[in-house]
Amino acid sequence: MTPTLVGRWQTRLALLATLGLLITLVFVVLGRSDVYLRVLLYVAVFGVAWDLLYILLQRLRWDRDWPAAFQVLNGVTEGAFLFLAATTIGLPGLPRDLPPALFAVHYGLVWLAIFLWTQGPMRAIFPFWRFHGGTIRPRVPGDRSR
Repeated sequence: MTPTLVGRWQTRLALLATLGLLITLVFVVLGRSDVYLRVLLYVAVFGVAWDLLYILLQRLRWDRDWPAAFQVLNGVTEGAFLFLAATTIGLPGLPRDLPPALFAVHYGLVWLAIFLWTQGPMRAIFPFWRFHGGTIRPRVPGDRSR
């Protein structure tokens, strides 16, 4: 499946709001800090912008596909960018002394859970998602709510 931009956005935001939030809540409870909720929010916000870039890069490939190896590279790039932005430039609501190991574990677990979910169970459980460019909500003819 080659995701459309809207499909990428829908998938990213839905999975961050479910799997990502569940994992993040463990960090919030154990760390007694809501900083990881803000990290998750920045992952979503920056991710929407990253998806624009990914769609443009996909157009340069002959098959317009985005193999799993590229997704892994994107995950590393996104995480490094967010960590560097938070610790060097500073992002509102995030401390500049964000612990690198905890950030890497939190971001890595969220990313890995979403990656594994989209590579396996989501394809089987949600065939509409798989065969319609990653969109979660089907477009119904005559539906003006979009």
